[in-house]
Amino acid sequence: MKAADEPIAVDSLARLNEYGPDDLFICCAGFEDRCLAAAAKMGANFRVRFSIIFVIEEPRYQKLVDTNLYKLQTLLARRTAEGLFVIRCQRDDPIDAVNQLKNIWSRCQPKDAEEPFITVDISGFTKVYLLGLLYFLVAELNLGIPRIIHTTQTYLPTRLTQGVAQISTVTNFFGGISIDKQTVLVLFLGFEPERSLSVWKHFNPARTIALITTPRQGNVDYLRYAEKNNSYLLSQPSVEVRNVPADNPYAVRNVLETIYDETKGLFNMVTGPFGTKPQTVGLFLFWLEHPRVQVVYSYPVEYTKSYLKRKTGPTLILPLAPAVRA
Repeated sequence: MKAADEPIAVDSLARLNEYGPDDLFICCAGFEDRCLAAAAKMGANFRVRFSIIFVIEEPRYQKLVDTNLYKLQTLLARRTAEGLFVIRCQRDDPIDAVNQLKNIWSRCQPKDAEEPFITVDISGFTKVYLLGLLYFLVAELNLGIPRIIHTTQTYLPTRLTQGVAQISTVTNFFGGISIDKQTVLVLFLGFEPERSLSVWKHFNPARTIALITTPRQGNVDYLRYAEKNNSYLLSQPSVEVRNVPADNPYAVRNVLETIYDETKGLFNMVTGPFGTKPQTVGLFLFWLEHPRVQVVYSYPVEYTKSYLKRKTGPTLILPLAPAVRA
């Protein structure tokens, strides 16, 4: 299958295996409607051996989560030939979620580990869950990068989360930090200024590179609000601003590679993913090549209701490698 330069919008999702059902479809039931989009767009011939639905408990929106879980189960039951698994987990405990996946892996693993047919819909996952899942599939099991689907949303000029509960290094992404070096902090910025600012204050880095998302379809209002939202951090003299695409993981990986080449040997590199989920995939691609880089995360106290007001956008197949030319 040819890799693509840019995200590809899909109205009908085809299977990867032309000779039979795919191995796995993995998704997450959340409180946002977009978690249903990819499953609803499966083509008439789409079949998969096993489906796995993660359910991240969210007490404030539990009724919405349970409704979307039921809808996902109904959609996927029509497409799943051998088994549909549901993994229930806590928002702040991705380790337990991945351990539950490990416990059922012998029952749902791909037939051929050399050529697995796996699709992951990242739309409903939190970024730290996404990193944990990709680490298991790619770094531990060596299955290669799966096909990754992401359903976008419209953006509103409101904050997405409130407060910071804790700051921690993401499990398995501890990196290799030298006490003899200063830190360059690379932050993906979006609409969660408290979370990114708390990480910046915690590390007090010698140098900070803030990555602002290049808006989808030239949405200048998005860019202006992201800059206004993070105005305090961006105004600090040690902070440099660069742009990254919203939905192109491999292009994000290349931006990080450029920063790494500029700073390697001089700084410890620490990153914080507070932008889009496809950017977090790009961070993972980069980390695979540079595991000494540390990835940190700040957990929010709560999600705001602004999530519920955002409308579902296109469903994209994300580009994960350089384009293959015929």
